[in-house]
Amino acid sequence: MRLSASIISVALMSGVAPSALMAQEEAKAVQAAQTAPVDDGEEIVVTGQPQRGSVIGNVQPEQQLSGADVRALGVTSISELITELAPQTNGTPVILLNGKRISSFSEIQDIPSEAVARVDILPEQVALSYGYAPTQKVVNIVLRQRFRAETAEGRVGTTTQGGRENGKVEAGLLRIQGDNRFTLNLQYSRAAQLLESERGITATAPGRPYALNGNIVGTGTNGEIDSALSALAGQTVTVASVPGSAASGAPSLSDFVAGANVTSVSDLTRYRTLSPETESFSANATLARALGGISATLNGRLELSDNDTLQGLSSAAFDLPAGNAFSPFSNDVTLYRYLAQGGALQQQIKGTTGHIGLTLNGQLGGGWQWSFTGNGDLSITRTRTDRGLSTGAIQAALDAGDASVNPYGSFAPDLIATRLTDRARAKSQAVQGDLLISGTLFDLPAGGVTTSISIGASANGFTSRSVRSGVESGNDYSREIGSGQISLDLPITSRSRGVLGAVGDIAVNLNAAAQHYSDFGTLSTLGYGVRWKPVDAVQILASANQDRAAPTGANITDPLISTPNVSVFDYATGQTVFVTQLSGGNAALKESVRDQFRLSARIKPFEKPNLTMTATYLNSRTRNPIAAFPTPTPALEAAYPQRFLRDADGNLLQVDARPINFLSSQSEQLRWGVDLSVPIKSHIQKLVEAWRASGGKPEDRPPELQALFGNRQPRAEGGPPPGEGGGDRPRGEGGNAGAGGGNGPRGGSFGGPGGFRGPGGNGQGGGRMTFSLYHTWHLTESIQIAPGVPQLNLLDGDATGSSGGQPRHELEARIGYMNNGIGARLGIDWGSGTHVDGALTGTAGGSSRLNFGSLATANLRIFANLGQVQGLERKIPFMRGARISFNIDNIFNQRREVTDATGATPLRYQPGYLDPLGRTVSISFRKLFFPNFAANRPRS
Repeated sequence: MRLSASIISVALMSGVAPSALMAQEEAKAVQAAQTAPVDDGEEIVVTGQPQRGSVIGNVQPEQQLSGADVRALGVTSISELITELAPQTNGTPVILLNGKRISSFSEIQDIPSEAVARVDILPEQVALSYGYAPTQKVVNIVLRQRFRAETAEGRVGTTTQGGRENGKVEAGLLRIQGDNRFTLNLQYSRAAQLLESERGITATAPGRPYALNGNIVGTGTNGEIDSALSALAGQTVTVASVPGSAASGAPSLSDFVAGANVTSVSDLTRYRTLSPETESFSANATLARALGGISATLNGRLELSDNDTLQGLSSAAFDLPAGNAFSPFSNDVTLYRYLAQGGALQQQIKGTTGHIGLTLNGQLGGGWQWSFTGNGDLSITRTRTDRGLSTGAIQAALDAGDASVNPYGSFAPDLIATRLTDRARAKSQAVQGDLLISGTLFDLPAGGVTTSISIGASANGFTSRSVRSGVESGNDYSREIGSGQISLDLPITSRSRGVLGAVGDIAVNLNAAAQHYSDFGTLSTLGYGVRWKPVDAVQILASANQDRAAPTGANITDPLISTPNVSVFDYATGQTVFVTQLSGGNAALKESVRDQFRLSARIKPFEKPNLTMTATYLNSRTRNPIAAFPTPTPALEAAYPQRFLRDADGNLLQVDARPINFLSSQSEQLRWGVDLSVPIKSHIQKLVEAWRASGGKPEDRPPELQALFGNRQPRAEGGPPPGEGGGDRPRGEGGNAGAGGGNGPRGGSFGGPGGFRGPGGNGQGGGRMTFSLYHTWHLTESIQIAPGVPQLNLLDGDATGSSGGQPRHELEARIGYMNNGIGARLGIDWGSGTHVDGALTGTAGGSSRLNFGSLATANLRIFANLGQVQGLERKIPFMRGARISFNIDNIFNQRREVTDATGATPLRYQPGYLDPLGRTVSISFRKLFFPNFAANRPRS
């Protein structure tokens, strides 16, 4: 029923105003060879001719952003651009550059956004033409043909509740000249730790009665500490908090009366971090050159990172013999206490990653193209985890009756000199290469049959070593993979060729792939798809594929790491507890098999304003899906009892959170959205156009233009930002002003600083208003975790993570405005509420249900391209290429509200745990330096 409704809704979208759309197509056909009018920052495109840097095939972009659209987003780099486009891409996309493959994203991630001429967002089927699986959208980034700049940027930020101060400095160099490109980027960042005490986290009683001063617990059969103490207290005493005076001398029995049957709970929030202290440095360089008929790109990246976390205090359980000088009790007892003297337990993770990538692109005879990508990667991770202080020497002294050792006070340094530490080291190495060949096999009446064939191979090595509780273990693992993929695209009907043109353009895609793993055998992928364009404004795609995937080497070989004092909500008892969490690899993981069906539609009813509507229905079923170990619900514990460790009283002590295979999972969703971009003309821009329309005579120049430009001619509209090239523009693809402005007949204006520029220039260029809204409706989200275990419905009472189930509805909205260099962008994300059911053990019909409320967050970015602000650059030349940005994330400091069956918030779900940072603010300043300004101008 849901599938039928979804198909009908997409069909209705495709039928919007069919007669109007057909009329539009006829009008376009009449103008087939005419040049489109120039719009601010837009490329001039000759209708019927592919745009520069377009992708292979005839699939139209779902959305296309001009250079002005990109600048209106207020992003500074391609990395930030991809993040900002997350609602449109719905996940991590395949990235192309100028319609060609890249070795990895690091090849282009640091390129300034000012160097981007166009961005195409394309559906998943396009990935097949480039040798990728048809499960990710494709983002094609087209750069300007000339660009020269050095960049320097600094950013500082903090949280409005205090703590987590952070900063970043970055320097870069970029040179683009056609297919030749050089980039170098250096970046250093650091962020301070955020303690639980800085967010007012309420102290949680541990499973055992540890405290800073200590608690005494009886060890007899009835748990009584001492009958004499019970007589003094007037009740049977099984636990007693240690008085503060005991730290400086032996206490008397009467000193424990006030704390009889009172368990002391200590606040350790100043010894635990919510967010770790981080530090990182990276260097990234790319060199691209055209070598005859081959374009070659070499990329290298190095990154060093450090992550430090505080995990609470070391705990100790000391046996106090009855005859000990510091024990007034007639029986043996146990003292539970934290050892603050040794400082907080730490977990330190150091990472080193290195990458080198090579890309080669060339042409073969007959219009065929080939592309080779090769990558070498090295990753080393070192983890050191404190488990506590060795207390063996202290216990020996207490057993011997050493009167110099006070179990309640500070200890001599030599007694706590040994720190128990686990260590782990993981190393992965990979070398990969693949070759793609694409072209037209032969012609059918409706058009050419195109194919893409790729073959590849990789060698991977994984090594892990760990020392846990003094026991050393290791794992060495290697994997070789050979792969191949073929895709065929067959046109069935064609309006332009008169082959059943009444139904529009229809094409069919067939694809198959296979990967041979040295450790898993051969895994295959099969798929097909249909593309239908009843008119150019409407595009409908349907595809189905089955793919098999093996677990990664890291899933299998990561070293076993034990992290103490991790807070979890125990649904079995309805309590928040601190446990030891085991993480690492699982050698028993199996391959997963996924079947996907996707139906999508794109409607672009008119060019101005730039409006795009999309809708996608996705149904995915997976056998043996690989997943991180989910939240510890009673159903999960029943299925995997070996993953949980409890004491005799039922207190949860340890959770083994290494990844597992579920039995199966199903996901069904409908996602739709609209994108709108409206150009804005500034007051000065309108004056310039009116003046030129009247003849452009110097004596008729308006006073405002005279004040701004003097005797210089305002630059032609649509020129690129200073430092950018316009060599492609005379060919009808980029405007009519080159870097720094053209001159004479070619540019139609006088260039130089202070001239009339388009977006990115002096500020008189036009701006943008943008709006996008995406709604995801999750129809089915279910998991069968194991045979004989009830199916988990993540939309109705079940969960696999600590943040609740899957919200049925999710909204992503983005609103932007930019004009005269000043801009703002507001992002709003909303998810509906969920709930999770769990049964309390030992109760009749008891429930530990948790309700997770809906959550809406808003992020705001305000930015100013100072060189575009009217008149500012003329007064302060340094402002040319300068940009300042002010960001506020989570404006209203919202966290998801979580309540139990009584309406109370469990300690594990305090706001500081759910979102430690809350509202954050940051300010950044960025400067582009354009060297050799005159040399950047196109020659006349």
